[in-house]
Amino acid sequence: PYKTMRYDDTGLACVSYHKRCPLFATGGIDGNCYVFHGMVYSDLLQNPLIVPVKKLHAHRSDGTEGVTDCVFHPTQPWLFTCGMDGKIQLFSELH
Repeated sequence: PYKTMRYDDTGLACVSYHKRCPLFATGGIDGNCYVFHGMVYSDLLQNPLIVPVKKLHAHRSDGTEGVTDCVFHPTQPWLFTCGMDGKIQLFSELH
Protein backbone atom coordinates (compact mmCIF):
# COMPACT_ATOMS: atom_id res chain seq x y z
CA PRO A 1 0.00 0.00 0.00
CA TYR A 2 1.04 3.57 -0.65
CA LYS A 3 -0.20 4.97 2.63
CA THR A 4 -1.97 3.67 5.71
CA MET A 5 -4.41 6.23 7.10
CA ARG A 6 -5.81 5.99 10.62
CA TYR A 7 -8.93 8.14 10.64
CA ASP A 8 -11.40 5.59 11.95
CA ASP A 9 -10.70 3.78 15.22
CA THR A 10 -13.37 1.11 14.86
CA GLY A 11 -12.85 -0.04 11.28
CA LEU A 12 -14.30 0.60 7.85
CA ALA A 13 -17.52 -0.76 6.43
CA CYS A 14 -17.40 0.80 2.94
CA VAL A 15 -15.42 2.95 0.51
CA SER A 16 -16.86 4.91 -2.41
CA TYR A 17 -15.17 6.81 -5.25
CA HIS A 18 -16.76 9.63 -7.23
CA LYS A 19 -16.81 9.00 -10.98
CA ARG A 20 -16.00 12.58 -12.06
CA CYS A 21 -14.68 14.53 -9.06
CA PRO A 22 -11.42 13.66 -7.29
CA LEU A 23 -13.30 12.58 -4.14
CA PHE A 24 -13.60 9.38 -2.16
CA ALA A 25 -15.41 8.58 1.06
CA THR A 26 -15.12 5.97 3.78
CA GLY A 27 -17.92 4.80 6.06
CA GLY A 28 -17.10 3.43 9.47
CA ILE A 29 -18.57 1.15 12.07
CA ASP A 30 -18.66 4.12 14.48
CA GLY A 31 -21.31 5.85 12.29
CA ASN A 32 -18.98 8.47 10.78
CA CYS A 33 -18.07 9.10 7.14
CA TYR A 34 -14.86 10.75 6.07
CA VAL A 35 -14.59 12.52 2.71
CA PHE A 36 -11.16 12.87 1.09
CA HIS A 37 -9.78 14.66 -1.95
CA GLY A 38 -7.46 12.29 -3.80
CA MET A 39 -5.39 12.84 -6.89
CA VAL A 40 -2.83 10.70 -8.71
CA TYR A 41 -0.43 12.55 -10.99
CA SER A 42 0.66 11.38 -14.42
CA ASP A 43 4.27 11.67 -13.25
CA LEU A 44 4.60 8.44 -11.28
CA LEU A 45 7.60 9.78 -9.38
CA GLN A 46 5.36 12.33 -7.69
CA ASN A 47 3.44 11.07 -4.65
CA PRO A 48 -0.38 10.93 -4.81
CA LEU A 49 -2.26 13.69 -3.01
CA ILE A 50 -4.73 12.65 -0.29
CA VAL A 51 -6.34 15.46 1.73
CA PRO A 52 -9.12 15.00 4.31
CA VAL A 53 -12.07 17.26 3.47
CA LYS A 54 -14.78 16.60 6.04
CA LYS A 55 -15.91 14.31 8.84
CA LEU A 56 -19.64 13.59 8.66
CA HIS A 57 -21.58 12.30 11.65
CA ALA A 58 -23.87 10.19 9.51
CA HIS A 59 -25.53 7.53 11.65
CA ARG A 60 -25.91 6.22 15.16
CA SER A 61 -23.79 3.22 15.98
CA ASP A 62 -24.57 0.30 18.24
CA GLY A 63 -20.90 -0.64 18.46
CA THR A 64 -21.03 -3.33 15.79
CA GLU A 65 -22.56 -1.56 12.78
CA GLY A 66 -22.80 2.12 11.89
CA VAL A 67 -22.60 3.13 8.25
CA THR A 68 -23.35 0.13 6.07
CA ASP A 69 -22.79 1.77 2.67
CA CYS A 70 -21.97 5.10 1.06
CA VAL A 71 -22.23 6.12 -2.58
CA PHE A 72 -21.65 9.33 -4.53
CA HIS A 73 -24.16 10.86 -6.94
CA PRO A 74 -22.90 10.26 -10.51
CA THR A 75 -22.63 13.95 -11.50
CA GLN A 76 -22.90 16.05 -8.31
CA PRO A 77 -20.56 16.04 -5.30
CA TRP A 78 -23.32 14.59 -3.11
CA LEU A 79 -22.84 11.65 -0.77
CA PHE A 80 -25.60 9.20 0.17
CA THR A 81 -25.13 7.02 3.24
CA CYS A 82 -27.22 4.30 4.81
CA GLY A 83 -26.85 2.82 8.25
CA MET A 84 -28.09 0.27 10.72
CA ASP A 85 -30.26 2.96 12.33
CA GLY A 86 -32.65 2.56 9.36
CA LYS A 87 -31.92 5.94 7.78
CA ILE A 88 -30.59 7.10 4.44
CA GLN A 89 -28.80 10.45 4.56
CA LEU A 90 -27.89 12.88 1.78
CA PHE A 91 -24.94 15.19 2.31
CA SER A 92 -24.73 17.94 -0.30
CA GLU A 93 -22.42 20.44 1.43
CA LEU A 94 -19.09 18.62 1.53
CA HIS A 95 -16.80 21.67 1.59
